[in-house]
Formats: sequence, structure tokens, C-alpha cells
Amino acid sequence: MARENIIPKPTIECECNKPIHEAVECYQCGIPITGKPLKYRVDGQFRDFCCFGCYLIYKTTGMRGEESTAVAFLGKFGFGYFFAMIVFMLSTYMYGAHLTPDDPEAQAFVGFIKYVILVLATPVMLLLGVPILRNAFSGGKVNLNTDTLIALGSFSAYFLSVYSVFTGKHAVYFETATMILVLMTFGRYIETSSRAKASNFMKELLKLSPEKAVVIRDGKEVEVSRDHIKVGDIVKVLPGEKIPADGIVIEGEGHVDESLLTGETKPVLKKIGDELYTGTTSIDGAFRLKVNRPAEDWTLNRFIQIMKEIRATKAPINRVADTIAYYFLPVIVVIATASGVYWFLEEGFEKALIVFMSVLLISCPCAFSIGAPLALWIGLSEAMREGIIIKGADVLEKLSTVKTVFFDKTGTITDRNMVVSTVHCNREVLEKACCLEKNSEHPLAKSLLSYCRKEGLERDCAVEDFRVHFGYGVEGLVDGEKVYIGSRAYMEKLGFSLPQGVERLEREAEEKGEIPVFIATDKGVAGMVSFAQSVRKEAPKVVEVLKKLKIKVGVLTGDTPYFAKVLKEKLGISDVRAGLMPQDKLKAIKEEKAKGVTVAMVGDGINDAPALAEADIGIAMGCGTDLTRESANISLISDDLRKVPLSILLAKKVKKVIYTNMFWAFVYNVIGIGLAVMGKLSPIFAAMAMVMSSAFVIANSIRVKNW
Repeated sequence: MARENIIPKPTIECECNKPIHEAVECYQCGIPITGKPLKYRVDGQFRDFCCFGCYLIYKTTGMRGEESTAVAFLGKFGFGYFFAMIVFMLSTYMYGAHLTPDDPEAQAFVGFIKYVILVLATPVMLLLGVPILRNAFSGGKVNLNTDTLIALGSFSAYFLSVYSVFTGKHAVYFETATMILVLMTFGRYIETSSRAKASNFMKELLKLSPEKAVVIRDGKEVEVSRDHIKVGDIVKVLPGEKIPADGIVIEGEGHVDESLLTGETKPVLKKIGDELYTGTTSIDGAFRLKVNRPAEDWTLNRFIQIMKEIRATKAPINRVADTIAYYFLPVIVVIATASGVYWFLEEGFEKALIVFMSVLLISCPCAFSIGAPLALWIGLSEAMREGIIIKGADVLEKLSTVKTVFFDKTGTITDRNMVVSTVHCNREVLEKACCLEKNSEHPLAKSLLSYCRKEGLERDCAVEDFRVHFGYGVEGLVDGEKVYIGSRAYMEKLGFSLPQGVERLEREAEEKGEIPVFIATDKGVAGMVSFAQSVRKEAPKVVEVLKKLKIKVGVLTGDTPYFAKVLKEKLGISDVRAGLMPQDKLKAIKEEKAKGVTVAMVGDGINDAPALAEADIGIAMGCGTDLTRESANISLISDDLRKVPLSILLAKKVKKVIYTNMFWAFVYNVIGIGLAVMGKLSPIFAAMAMVMSSAFVIANSIRVKNW
């Protein structure tokens, strides 16, 4: 942990980075401000800026964050390129003057040109070089980062040239000093703009929530800002409008496009009692919804918050890259110095300086610094687009190494919504069972509630002391009477035996592949309800794809062995373990992990919480608005089982891109440093090669979008 704290972070968002010891952030670049912030008026309010440069960027671009910084870098590049090209052309003429050494007029003109070049080069050094120099040597110490290498190379060439102009020497390298800075600025523009593009999905999310909403207050329709919507407000939504807040439908019916949250393009029918989510779109329905949670808990806002938290995480490969960059820099300074000393002894000062600058510039570890985080961030954003919430860069990296995937059955391999097939109990007991199941999140409970509503069996009951027994069932006091609902194992645990008629119905249900659930009171088993289920239509394809990826597939279920046989026949899964308790699932996962492989567990995130937590990668399906399942590393917003292999394919793509970036960075540096040390590389070409290296890494990282 201590080592992580000393690793320098890449500084590409803004040149005005400083040591952190205050929590005040710059309004423009978002970087914490050291010391007293500069205050400037923005839209009638005073805002904190870390430097005048950030204020100038905001005033000239009208944008904040990386996007505006990219625009500012582009503006600086244009200014610097204009002057640097004039410097370059005049320098070419100056170097050609050796062809007429006996022409006094030509030599006098060359002397004059040197001063012109000095005047033209100085603004470039001030505009492009000073921010880099300040970042390299701030706080009274040398900050060992990439800017240090650039500053040493460019300012060495500049000050040597200034000295040569005033002393009449021939060592004038203004074109080298300025072109280095121009190329570096262009490289920063490429890096920053690519990061801004990688962040676009979060900006798209912010735009999805409408700025205004029509709220009904005191019987009147009032248009208010979304920031002024409160819990309990009644919001009116017309067809074609976006939903401005999370709430419950109290009036109206129609279809809603929820593809933003679930990735599913099929519209969802919403009726009274259903929930609507911020940022989704009403297609053909006019609704009145009652806001049921504060703004910070709205689904869209939670999406954005999760993305911010995810962005702050680091994968192990990212930490390796940071460590390489950290130790790489002092080694390069030693190599550059040693090379300079060697060439000074061999050919003199000018050759030594050229080699010294070339080694510094070709060795800039930008490819190491941006290769891993950029690919990871793009990968996480692409996953979010598909309704796959991967809770950290470390999770994404580990996901690429998965060798075994275990599935829960109910609501995962099979459809979540099962249908009541057989009911064998009296009306009063069924009504009480329905009241008790209102407190449960289990798919079977929801299916029973749906059946009771359809049959008119739903009524209000006083439910107390509700308890869940994972893997067994639920219990509670309903209108003062104890009611138990669960599996046969639960009935046996309670000491109840099954009546002969109920036992016969259980056998019939199992023969048809149905799930029997028993209802009991303190007097004993009072009835049975069986649920018919079907294998998800996409399940066979999912299993096929996972097998092609050479991933072992298994099913861990608490259901009957009979349906396990059905799964083996329909899906071709040989490892189907039935009749398991939660502790048995944990044991199976531990045994698989003991083989040294990465294990993923896919479940509904409710009753499978222990198994999801035990697995290396826990994948919770059908999370809907519940994005913060504590037990899961990955939350699938929809029930689409295809998202499981899709997320693994994305993770493998990201890993491949990262290792390609690292390999390229290593090969580039080995070859480049070798050429520079041998004196075969000029500083300008070294700087150009470094920019090309960064451009390659960025272009390669963007390939993640084509997964």
C-alpha cells in the first residue's frame, strides 16, 4: 500500500497539477487545489480555479473537464506549430549558410536570423514549455514524471541556443526545442481527447434526464426544474417524453422504452402500480407518477455515481504499468547521462547534448501510462452500454481469466416468471400464503402473487415476524397465525410429515419437472402449490458459446434431481448438481477454486448471495434498479442470459488490447533507446516517435469498441 502512494500519476488532464492537501477542486480541470485557490466570477458566482490557465481555458472554450482541456491543447498546438514552422524554415536557411562561408553579407544575415529565431522561439517556450517545466519542478523539488524528461530535453536545447546566439557560437537548436514541445502538445491533445471520448457515455447519461418536469401541486400543473422535484410529488408525463424522476404509476397505462437501463429494445408495458425510471421514454402512454425516492437514489443518478466509482478503481495490470513507469524514469535519466558523458568524451559537447536529449525523449513512458487505463475505461463504458455493470477495473481483468461458470437454475437458467400449475389447499390458507409472500423477493413468491391477483385471492393481512431461511423457505405471523412456505426439506426440518395426498401430488409434479412448494401452519402441512418452469430460449446458445471459449459450465440448484436430468438433456451440461442447500453451493465453489481456476457464479442476486460472494466473480442477473447488490461483482440489469458470455468476451478483448499495448511500449522503448544511445536518432525524430507510440496505443485501445 505504501508503494502505491508514491507512484506518480499520469498528468495529462491539466498542466496545473500540484501536491494535494486540500479538498477544494478546480472548477475547470477537477484537480484538488493546493494553497489558496484563484476565484473568478462564472455565471454570477465565484468559482475556484487552480491557476489562471484553467480560467482562460474555460473562458475561451466554454467547456469544462477533459474535453475543454483537449480543445485548449489543440489551440496551443496551432499557435506553437505556426511559430515552430517559421523557426524550422529559418533554421534550415541558417544551416545552409555554411555553403558560402566567405560571403560576409550572407554571414551577417545569418547572425540577424539567429536573433529573429530567438524572438519567435521564446513565445513557444513560454506557452508550451513553462507549464511542463512547472509540473516537472514544483514544490521546490524535482517531480520524477514524464514532464521532467520533456522539460530537460527541450529547455537544454533552448538555453544552449540562447547562449550560442549571444556568444556567436554555432550550437543553435531552437527548432529542436520548439518542435519537441509542439509534438508533445499534440500528443497530449490526442491523449486527452481520447479520454474525453471514452467518458462520453457518462455525459450521454447526464443528458438523458429532462431539464424540466410538470408537477401537480395544489391541483395545478407547475413546470419545475428537475432539481426541485421532491419525494411525494405527482409528475405528469406525456407520450414521447422522457421520465424525469423515479416513481410509481398512479394513473395511466402504456409502453416505455427502458433500453437505457436494460439494453433490451422491446418496449415494456407499464400499468398502475408499476415503477418508472429516470431517463426512460414513454412511447405511447400518458402517466401520472408519484416520486418515491430522493434524487440521489434515482436509477440514472446511481448509474452515474457507480460509473464515477468504477473509474477510480485500478486493475492489477494498471498498477504494474504505474510501477514500471515509476522505476523506468530514474533508469532512463541514468542511461541518458551516461550516454551524454560517453559522447562528450568521444565527440564533444554538441553530440553529447543531442544524444542526451534523444534518449530522454524516445524513452517517455506515455505508452505505459495510458495503455492499460484507457483500454479498461473504454471496456467498462462499453459494458455499461450493454446493461452490464462491472464494478471495477480489477473485476474486468479477473473476468478475462474465468475457467468455470456455475449457474443457479431458478430465474437464471430457467425463466424467472414461473406459472402456477397445481394448487392443493383451501382458499383461506392460500390467501394467507399470498400475504406472506408479498414480503419475499424470490421468483416463486412473485409467481404465486401473480396467480393470487388473477384469481382474486389477494387481500390485506397483518404480517409480522417475517423471516427468510435461505435454501428452505419463509415464515411469518399472518393475522396472528404462523404460516410456513417452502421445500420438503423445510417441512421435515419443522417436523412436519406430508399427508398421503400431498405426497402423491409431489411425485406427479416432479415427474413433470415442476417445482413443488408446501404451505404449513402450526397444525402441519396444509397444502401444496407446484410451479411449471421452462428453460430460457437463449440458454442453449449461451452454453455453446461458453464451451467454445473452453469454459467449464455447471449448474448448482436446490431443486429436484428430476429437473436436473432435463437440464442435462436440453443443454448438454454434464455437471448439474441438484438438491443443494446454500452451504452445499459454497462447498462446490470452494472445491472448484481449490483447483487453481477462476470461478464465476451466476444467480439472481437474492437467495444466491452467499454463493455470489464466495465465487471469484459473482454475476447477479435481472438487477433492474437494484444496482448495488453487495454480493455481486457484476450486475446484469436485464434477465438476458447472453450477457454472461458477452461480458467474458469483452473482458478477453480488453486484456488482449492491454497486453498488445504493453508489448508495443516495451519493444518501442528497447529499440528507440538503443538507437538513441548509439547516436543514430535526432531529438526531433525521437519526439515524433514518442507521439507515434502514444497514438498507436490510443488507436489500439479504441479497438475495444469493436469487440
